[in-house]
Amino acid sequence: MLRGSKPRNFGVHLSLVLVSYFIVVVLRTHQSIGRLPADPGYGYILGGATNGISALTVGDPYFHVGARLLALLTSIFPLESQAIALALLVHVVWSTCGAIVAFVVRMQYESDWFGYLAGLLLILSPHASESSIGNVGNVKWPLLTALTLIACSSKSSDRFRVSTLIFTMVVGLTQPLTIMCALPIVMAIYRQRNISRQQLVFLGTISGTLLIQIAKVGLDTAFTGQASKVTMPWDGMGAFWWSGLLGPVIISLCCIGILLIFRTRHGQNWHFNLSLSVQALLLSVVSYRMGGIGDRYFVAPMALSLIAMFGTVIQITRQTLRFRYAGVAVLILLVLIPTAKWFSASWYLTSGPTWSEEVSRARVQCRELGYTQVELAVSPSGTEQLHCDFVLDE
Repeated sequence: MLRGSKPRNFGVHLSLVLVSYFIVVVLRTHQSIGRLPADPGYGYILGGATNGISALTVGDPYFHVGARLLALLTSIFPLESQAIALALLVHVVWSTCGAIVAFVVRMQYESDWFGYLAGLLLILSPHASESSIGNVGNVKWPLLTALTLIACSSKSSDRFRVSTLIFTMVVGLTQPLTIMCALPIVMAIYRQRNISRQQLVFLGTISGTLLIQIAKVGLDTAFTGQASKVTMPWDGMGAFWWSGLLGPVIISLCCIGILLIFRTRHGQNWHFNLSLSVQALLLSVVSYRMGGIGDRYFVAPMALSLIAMFGTVIQITRQTLRFRYAGVAVLILLVLIPTAKWFSASWYLTSGPTWSEEVSRARVQCRELGYTQVELAVSPSGTEQLHCDFVLDE
């Protein structure tokens, strides 16, 4: 247990943790909360409005159940309010995933403050500001981050319950890379020379969702990734892109090296930190292989590697609290620099008109100008074609 923690009180304050994370996410998106990102635009919501519950079975190309469920719920709201409603629902997912991360780390370390910090590292992810924070199309990344923490933690994976089973199924049917969460479970089984019922169910659930995704898209698509992707750095690629591309790899390799050097100081969290570092490294490499250089692919690897970095410092300084406090303070200061620089949602999420403005304009065209179909702008450069019958259905 980390000195100064009060783990028994953490469950009582979990709701406050969730609320505080939600407030942070809202602050990050105060300029973009009324706008729809061009990817995926309005398509998911329209699918929910026209197809109902069957919209959850639609793939593009793979199943994206988590995002489509949020869009389905959004379709219930009035048309002009749907951008705000969707953003808030996405914020709830981010906040909940942050709370899951906080709970898992708190349980692993028996430390309230480190648990809260770990969840905050996901919520404040600098690279989420470009196109992920508040974007239903990228909700799969905080979901994957939270499930990875569960898989890496011996204390949480050993308590695999119905709620975790449902969460794993949702994540697996939202993000095909969920199969990577099987690796830390396999590593734990190898160390223990034994497989528990909880581990078997976990592996079976993850494998089952992958088979469903492969059945939907086919083997070629499943292992090829994005058809169009940027794989080579471009001229003038700035610190934002370089840090997201190389940061998780460098941090993870450093953590792995430090943990191996100090392997004689094994503690209950040595394997946890090693698993997180390996997962962050592999996820960064696989994301690049499947999607190329993209800001959304930086979110999960960076959050995992930063949590591993703090955990590694805590691990190797567990006998010297003075060095621990100094090391953690230095890391917090370093992390605050990119966090402050890329705190607010970027131009991709903030440009263009608000959705309510576009709906108002479209209704004028339908009522007064006799249009049968209207084109609504979706920031920053997309458009959406809607029939006037749908637009005027208030």
